[in-house]
Amino acid sequence: MTPHRDRRPHNERGSGTLFTLLMGLLLLVAVAMATIWSGISVARHRLAAAADLTALSAAQALQAPTGNPCAVAQRIATAHRVQLANCQITGDSIAIQVATRLTLANLAHPTLTTAARAGPT
Repeated sequence: MTPHRDRRPHNERGSGTLFTLLMGLLLLVAVAMATIWSGISVARHRLAAAADLTALSAAQALQAPTGNPCAVAQRIATAHRVQLANCQITGDSIAIQVATRLTLANLAHPTLTTAARAGPT
């Protein structure tokens, strides 16, 4: 009986291990990117909702005889943990802009902004 000999060339030994490590690293990077992307997406949706609610509240205050719509917009924006960047009254409608700063795992700190307008059409 002859002993079993490995017929693979010696220069390919360990290539399976390196391939497995590379695929694991690629999977880890893909999961990290998906997590960051989903965090940004959720923040954008929350910011848009906060902008809409802020604009609607300010427009309602604009219709009140003694209302201060920009002060109401500031209060509502603060309640939604966003910053009121701009509040502009044009006739019987109001346009606002809100911003928030994200912290993405201490990698980046982007600032997201969005605008909303409310009032009669």
